[in-house]
Amino acid sequence: MKRLLLTLTALSAVLALSVSSSGCSSKRRSSAFSTSSSVTSGSNGATGSGSTAGSSSSGSAGVNSAGTAATATATPAPPAGLIGGTGVFLDASGRLPDTSANDFAVAAGDLDKDGTVDLVFGEYDGQARVYLNQNNQTFVAMDGAFPAVVMKSTDIQLVDMNNDTYLDAVVASNFEPVRVFLNDGAANFALSVMVPAANVSFTYKVAIGDANGDGFPDVFLANAGQNTSARAENLLFLNDTQGGLVPAPAGTLPVQNDDTIGALFVDLNGDKKDDLFLANFGVPHRVLINDGNGVFVDESAARLPAGLVTAGTAIAAADFNNDGFVDVFVANEGLPGTNTPPPGEANTLLLNNGAGVFVDMSAALPAQAEATFHVRAFDVDGNGFVDLMLSNLRTVQRLYLNQNGTFTDATATNYPAVNQTPSNSLGLVVADFDGNRTPDVVYARRGEKPFLFLNPAK
Repeated sequence: MKRLLLTLTALSAVLALSVSSSGCSSKRRSSAFSTSSSVTSGSNGATGSGSTAGSSSSGSAGVNSAGTAATATATPAPPAGLIGGTGVFLDASGRLPDTSANDFAVAAGDLDKDGTVDLVFGEYDGQARVYLNQNNQTFVAMDGAFPAVVMKSTDIQLVDMNNDTYLDAVVASNFEPVRVFLNDGAANFALSVMVPAANVSFTYKVAIGDANGDGFPDVFLANAGQNTSARAENLLFLNDTQGGLVPAPAGTLPVQNDDTIGALFVDLNGDKKDDLFLANFGVPHRVLINDGNGVFVDESAARLPAGLVTAGTAIAAADFNNDGFVDVFVANEGLPGTNTPPPGEANTLLLNNGAGVFVDMSAALPAQAEATFHVRAFDVDGNGFVDLMLSNLRTVQRLYLNQNGTFTDATATNYPAVNQTPSNSLGLVVADFDGNRTPDVVYARRGEKPFLFLNPAK
């Protein structure tokens, strides 16, 4: 299929959708549940692109139709103890501080080890902010939690990078290095690492996983911008076991000049190694299989449907049909024209046939063409099937409930009325924010106060 070369102008249309447009483990393996682009937490085998501690997107083994435990699971494991609630969410946004920041990303995790789930927001052309959860009742802004560094934040992952049991922050920025901020245990973050020193790409998202099997989290940069000097080449940095990052050896990744916006580490073939699924923007998606030695082999042609090309932005992986195998959801935005916002595009559902080969079953999704930039997967209503929550631009934020492998749009009935007015969200996170052991959701919104929707217990 003819390769589509996107211009910087077209890609930057994603950023132009600001408010004015309203209308883009085991101890050493990260103790986080994870957030904005690596893993989102979900029960029943859910994974998500965009990860944070508090909402990890990969999940524990689900149960297949025969009632036996699934063997292929996403990585890492979801937070323990969360169960589905009613799935009918209540607006609790008043518990969050007021803000009109141009928020692009959000992550969640227990930053100060008080047993409650806190929040980190990333502003585009602003500073990262910490909101501490006070007794599961309200959130208070923690002034000075991050150094006074203005960043074009596009993604935040919370993960223990240096094995001290505290959740650190990995922040992606467009045309800036990916920054690692180390947590002192009291939610004070200090800048530790910046890679690469000069970033000449759009880095909308990062993925966190154990690429080389040493038990420490590594960082994959999903890069876009084919007409930049880097030609949109993706990058992998390995953890030096002290929380530092070093470039992966030559040959670790295939040399590919794609426009990658979404990336996720997930075991796609059931060998318990972290593979990579890449959502590309206007060019074919990629499946990179880990050979067991930390070298990734492109097996896209053998594992993906022929001719599948979308404007992919984010990924969630989970066993969506409960057959014991990890499936993949790709969020799509639509290809923009020159100086125009993306028009929207139907999303993609790829089911695993049991051999790590994916079949397009997008017909099981609602027939909506919207500009979706992020996704989280979690069984929110406790029916044993993993549901989907979507961040959209210029429209409402969506909830798709999974009923026996078919998704229905429950936005109007199960999300609060405040969501029925269109807004711009580029990131969301799922975690238990009120202590009732059910999955709640926070949406970061551009130029508006974030949404906090709570899921009552049954």
